[in-house]
Amino acid sequence: MNFVCKYFKVVYNVSVIWTEQRRKLKFDDYHKLNDKTVQQYKEKTVHGTALLPFAKYHTSISAMLPFYPIHWHEEMEIIRVQSGRGYFCVDGKRYDAQEGDIIILRPFVMHSINRDENYDMEIDAIVFNLRLLETGEADLCTLKYFAPLLSDKHSVPVMVHPYDGWYHPFDQSMTSILMCDIEREGAELDIKANLYWMFYHLYNNRLMDVTPNEVEDKHQYTVRRALEYIRAEYMNDITIEKIAKYCDYSEFYIMKLFKQYTGVSCVDYVNNYRLTIAGRMLRDSDDDIASIAYAVGFNNVSYFNRQFKKQYGMTPREFRRQRV
Repeated sequence: MNFVCKYFKVVYNVSVIWTEQRRKLKFDDYHKLNDKTVQQYKEKTVHGTALLPFAKYHTSISAMLPFYPIHWHEEMEIIRVQSGRGYFCVDGKRYDAQEGDIIILRPFVMHSINRDENYDMEIDAIVFNLRLLETGEADLCTLKYFAPLLSDKHSVPVMVHPYDGWYHPFDQSMTSILMCDIEREGAELDIKANLYWMFYHLYNNRLMDVTPNEVEDKHQYTVRRALEYIRAEYMNDITIEKIAKYCDYSEFYIMKLFKQYTGVSCVDYVNNYRLTIAGRMLRDSDDDIASIAYAVGFNNVSYFNRQFKKQYGMTPREFRRQRV
């Protein structure tokens, strides 16, 4: 796949799951959702296997995929920028990244990947569940280092730069993991050993934030609910009023909070998410452009065409011609 990377697949797969779930759930029932049912709508992509919950990916953030919508998952993710530049939005903060930078994303953190103007960005990522590093019993490492990450009591530094004093040993472990052949005998030991080394450098250099922020956690949860609503209802009419009602906050508060944590407005996010799904449909189906526009929530084809060209730098028809 040249321009449709693994991340693009994730967006589409999640949208399909959400569409199926939505059919089982009436609109009026959304306000009856509790913490347990909300969890049904988190990312369903499986990274690795039950015995080895680990996967690695290479992808391009380019004109063909300039925006990967903000999302969250229970796995930890570490990304290295191989070339070019772009920016990441993590918990409402923008992080500009360029070649060599490493981005560390703790479990459940909200994040997006974005193209920076006309620059492309090549990235490698490893995604793993922390249970990969746990033992069958509650050992000291699990209780002291990994459990606090899962409970948000500890947080990791988001950006690691080549000029940071501890960058090189951390980067060496990252390189070893990326070069590891998962099919090779002993590969599992190689992966786990290097992951342990990475966490050693994080803690040994006192880079973990161990101060919980309950207010921030509440804000993140609210924005997650807004994202869940958008992903379930993107094909229908979505208004700020409906999002605010679903999250049980005022429209002004939701707009302010959403912008703070995602880096874009609610309206822009809805459009970007719809256009991401539309790009996938243009690649994988022969449906006419108007049908696709209506299917993803646009009720005006001309407006859809303008927004699509604004995001992808080409018309839907030109985009479809480039599929392989």
